[in-house]
Amino acid sequence: MIIEKVRNISAELRPGVLDDLGLVSAIEWQTNEFQNRTGIKSKLKLEYGDSNLDRDVATGFFRVVKEALTNISLHSNAKTVRVSLKESDGILTLKVQDDGRGITEEQIKDPKSFGLAGMRERAHALSGELQIKGVPNRGTKLIFSIPLNRRDESPSK
Repeated sequence: MIIEKVRNISAELRPGVLDDLGLVSAIEWQTNEFQNRTGIKSKLKLEYGDSNLDRDVATGFFRVVKEALTNISLHSNAKTVRVSLKESDGILTLKVQDDGRGITEEQIKDPKSFGLAGMRERAHALSGELQIKGVPNRGTKLIFSIPLNRRDESPSK
């Protein structure tokens, strides 16, 4: 029973599909699971071949997608979500946009928003940026981007 719980938690944090098939397939899998679970229509535009993507980068992007979708399901009242992943000029960019109620500035700045704080920390750890903008009754857009040629002094490679 405990071993099964640990496996489930581990799969939630870093699913096997991420290791086996890469970030693009993991995002496809996660958004399909999200759509099946919530009924919120998911549209994907994944224009990145991730064959040599750093493990920490892939995990960071996957966790941001997962957290963004979780927030959408809990707070947005959205009917549709769009997820895109694209590399341009050495910058890998993830966009997650919904058509829901739109996050407020107060919610973005709320220190109790642990999910948003976690995304900010991931962006910082990967030398990247996180932008979040909400428009009342028109939705929320999240942009998570990192340089692929970032300098990483950590010896964990």
